[in-house]
Amino acid sequence: MTDALVLEQLTKTFGTKRAVDGLSLRVPRGSLFGLVGPNGAGKTTTLSIATGLLRPDYGRVLVGGVDVWADPPAAKALMGVLPDGLRLFDRLSGRELLRYVGLLRRVPPADIDTRSGELLDALGLTSDADNLVVDYSSGMTKKIGLACALIHAPALLVLDQIRQDDRGLLAISREDGRFLRML
Repeated sequence: MTDALVLEQLTKTFGTKRAVDGLSLRVPRGSLFGLVGPNGAGKTTTLSIATGLLRPDYGRVLVGGVDVWADPPAAKALMGVLPDGLRLFDRLSGRELLRYVGLLRRVPPADIDTRSGELLDALGLTSDADNLVVDYSSGMTKKIGLACALIHAPALLVLDQIRQDDRGLLAISREDGRFLRML
């Protein structure tokens, strides 16, 4: 089975500061993996390289066996990414935002409707789906951002800067585990 993510000898330097130094790791499919460290340790730099947002000085990244830098569109199609501080089109409703992102991700329209309904339900946003995102609370905004990252059913989900108060984003329904099964 192909790993969800493989980093091979990643290295990135900014001026004289080596942010990432020969990092290699494998993340098996179906696993939950986190990068933990103090500020300035290179976590966000590593994730930026892994998701194709920042080119490494040296090294290689594979997502589902696809090289991020040799075939960026194919690799990025396999990823859902929720970066820190993501700005959303907040003058759309939650449902409209999911449709927009789904179309950008080339999800068939009928699948967007089905997937949106599942995500909105699993994240507790169904009753607010037709409200503008600008009117969402901070927690609801984070949830709709997560739904956008998941709309195309990615093989790899990358979340940057999950904080103590964000754990609710990843909470599994205690009643039936729907959210875990959906992922």
